[in-house]
Amino acid sequence: MNKHLYSLDYLRGFAAISVCLFHFTDKLDYLPSTDIFKNIFSWGHYGVEIFFIISGLVIPYSMEKGKYTLSKIGIFFKKRIIRIEPPFLISILLALALNYATTLSPVYNGKPFDIDYLQLSYHIGYLNAFMGKDWLNPVCWTLAIEFQYYILIALLFPLFSNKRLLVCVASLIIFNALSLIFTRNFVFNFAIFFTVGILLYRYLVNKLNILEAFILSGAVLTVLLFQYTYKEIVVVVVTCIFVLLPMRRTSIGVFLGNISFSLYLLHFPIGLRVINLTQRFLETQSLRQLMVIAALIISIAAAYIYYIYIEKPFKELAQRVQYTTTESANDNFKWQKRVKKPPYEAIDVV
Repeated sequence: MNKHLYSLDYLRGFAAISVCLFHFTDKLDYLPSTDIFKNIFSWGHYGVEIFFIISGLVIPYSMEKGKYTLSKIGIFFKKRIIRIEPPFLISILLALALNYATTLSPVYNGKPFDIDYLQLSYHIGYLNAFMGKDWLNPVCWTLAIEFQYYILIALLFPLFSNKRLLVCVASLIIFNALSLIFTRNFVFNFAIFFTVGILLYRYLVNKLNILEAFILSGAVLTVLLFQYTYKEIVVVVVTCIFVLLPMRRTSIGVFLGNISFSLYLLHFPIGLRVINLTQRFLETQSLRQLMVIAALIISIAAAYIYYIYIEKPFKELAQRVQYTTTESANDNFKWQKRVKKPPYEAIDVV
């Protein structure tokens, strides 16, 4: 019976909610700088780094399980595009529709609604940042980074998964060193977080022993110390520990894990819109704090509906695309018998 790494459900949910609360309390000067909500949730943007670590782990783990080779690169992108693109693009159209609906309000006093078709089209290839066009949904910059990671892992998985640790480490060093050359719009500037996930993947599939993991952890912490602050170190360490905890299945964990992607997509066009509207009518700090919670609840409700009717069908469709063909199923079974089974046989991929 396949096992599920339930800690990832909690992490996904926590990361998505953290980003929501950060945006709800940080944007629009909704709360004063001394507000307790604003200070507590000021760490919320690190949910993005948690998502990067999770992707660094689950994508290569899934590829390992499917016996990925470069000859299967087409299958890899087919799975990724089916899984990610429809929910992403539909959320962009939803954001556009909500922008238009906002202009119909009698209290609206902003610019007239206008569609920049070039700006809209650039979302298809995650090109907005490179073309100097704003994202219709500002959180989409992280999806652009994720897609670059998909391209990278599809090409370099044979190196990152190589049985010889030296090959993997050398590849990861180059991956991280490229952050010194490329701008923030490229995946290389977040390489250390994806690297953490890749090392976790190797540990979970028994390609990294405890001593090697300890030594490489020291190297990762050294990079973080020189490039970031103690906050990133805390986030990485706590995330790694949590990933490895033997968590049990709970309804709330599965629920939050399932809707995390939809919540991430919708919290800006829906939740932040609640904050924006109430900012005009509510001046009491305590009421605005309540509206932050209300915006989160509304975003979660919208995300659940979006997950059921938009995201889930494409998620299930992507899962039906298999790396292993019927003809090679017997060979795959024999391979699984020869290789020592990892502690977690199945990890859901976002």
